[in-house]
Amino acid sequence: MSVSSVLLAAVLTATAAPKALPQGGVAGIRVVSDAPLTGLVLVDGERRIPLERDPSGRSFSGLFGLDLDAKVGTREVIVESPDGAARLALPLKVLRGAFRIQKLSVDPKYVEVPPGEQERVKADGARVNAAYRSAEAARRWSSFARPVAFEGGNFGARRVYNGKTQSFHAGLDMSAPKGTPVAAAADGRVALAGDLYFSGGTVLLDHGGGLFTSYMHLSRVDVKDGDIVAKGAILGLVGATGRVTGPHLHWAAKLNGARVNPEAFLLLPVWPLSGADATP
Repeated sequence: MSVSSVLLAAVLTATAAPKALPQGGVAGIRVVSDAPLTGLVLVDGERRIPLERDPSGRSFSGLFGLDLDAKVGTREVIVESPDGAARLALPLKVLRGAFRIQKLSVDPKYVEVPPGEQERVKADGARVNAAYRSAEAARRWSSFARPVAFEGGNFGARRVYNGKTQSFHAGLDMSAPKGTPVAAAADGRVALAGDLYFSGGTVLLDHGGGLFTSYMHLSRVDVKDGDIVAKGAILGLVGATGRVTGPHLHWAAKLNGARVNPEAFLLLPVWPLSGADATP
């Protein structure tokens, strides 16, 4: 998909790949300007997502993520410069995700939280929210790999716990034996490491540029808040902690607040992109 617009001094041409995205999908965005610009941002509702600028100021690249609960149909994303020198509308097609319904039986304390644990759950939520607010602007990652050598599934599944509670499954469950080492999928900073009520042993990595990945239900956590880790660094071991039905790794990703399928990042070319001819 490619569109152009003329406004004031600059002509922009924007390309989204792929042209249509399922709920929870990720698209590479490239924008070319016929005149140098100091910057460009993607505007999607209240989200303002800075694009990366090449030295010429004429080529910009970035990633756009659709939340797994995004409305199906045509979605218009705005590309604009902070100074108003250029602006265009980039239409994207949102496809319905192939999400299934899962009915699971878990310990009742993970469906109705006991009074003695409610303060802990509240504190966990505040800690997670603070970690996301600490996001670094500069991108650290250049490529991604699986955190364990096992396939994942059930991203976006609608879940029913003990016949009552429904939720969206915002990650991939990767079936792996207990004790399997879990590696960082890409370079990043440990924004959170510890034991949480629902997710058990948990590591949240900030990869910069609005991208986070999380690793849950670990039997052991080998990193601490603030650690800088390289792609492949061991974060901990697969376990069955928190709300689970058995040992596995829950691997999830958020891109500028959108809950997206982490497998999408495995398909990206190596970044950083070099030169005006590079495309995401």
